[in-house]
Amino acid sequence: MNNSPWNNQPYGQRPPTPKPTGLEAKFQQSPGLVRWGLIGCSALVFVSAAIFLVVTLVSALGLQPQEAAAPLTTSTAVPTPSPTPSPVPTVAPSIHYPPTTVTDLRGLAAEGDASAIHPFHSESVGVTGVCPQPKTEVTVDPSVTGQQLAEDLLAYFYAQQFDNNPCGVLVVAYHDQSEAGNAYTAGRISVNVTDSSGASNIDPNASNLKHQLTLDTGPIDTSQEYVVTY
Repeated sequence: MNNSPWNNQPYGQRPPTPKPTGLEAKFQQSPGLVRWGLIGCSALVFVSAAIFLVVTLVSALGLQPQEAAAPLTTSTAVPTPSPTPSPVPTVAPSIHYPPTTVTDLRGLAAEGDASAIHPFHSESVGVTGVCPQPKTEVTVDPSVTGQQLAEDLLAYFYAQQFDNNPCGVLVVAYHDQSEAGNAYTAGRISVNVTDSSGASNIDPNASNLKHQLTLDTGPIDTSQEYVVTY
C-alpha cells in the first residue's frame, strides 16, 4: 500500500508543504532582524573557529609569525672634555752672578755641587769660649774657577748651615792640602757678624745681628771679591 501524500490529493495538485516544528518553527516565526542576527552570529562563530584552527596549525608546525625588526640605532656618547688644569709655574731660584743679594747667593748655591768641596781641617777661632767662630779648610780642583767655583763654595756653605752663625764663619779653599796655613789659593767665604753698635758680635744669643758675607774666587792676589749684607 502506498502512503505517499500524493495519493490523497486531487489529480494535478501538489500536497501541502509540511509546517516546520521545533527550533525551525521558532526561527521562521522570529522577526527578520533577529533572524539576520542569528545568521551573523553563526557566521562569526564559524570564522573564529576557522582562524583558531589556522593559528593552531601554524603553531604546531613551528611557523612563528615574523615580527618587524626594529631599526638599529647606534647611540654614540660624546665625551665631555674635562678641564685641563693649568700648570703651576715653578719659580726657579734667581741665578745672578756676581751676587748682590741673599737671593742671588741661594740661587747660585742651588746650582752648585757641595761634593766638589773637600774639607780636611776644622777649628774654632775668634773669641774662644765666648763666641767661637768655625773655620774650615777645604780643597777644590784647579779646573773649577769663576762662577762654578762660587756656586760650589756656596753649596757647601749652605749645606753646613753656616749662613746664620752668630759668631761668624770662615771657609778657606786651596788646590792642595800642602798649601794649608798660607793665604787661600782657590777662594774663600768669610762672614763677619756685628751687633747693633756695629762692633763684632761676641754674644751667641744676641739678636738683630748684621751679617756681611764676602765671597772670593781665585787666589788671594788676583781673586774676584763680592760682598753681600743681610
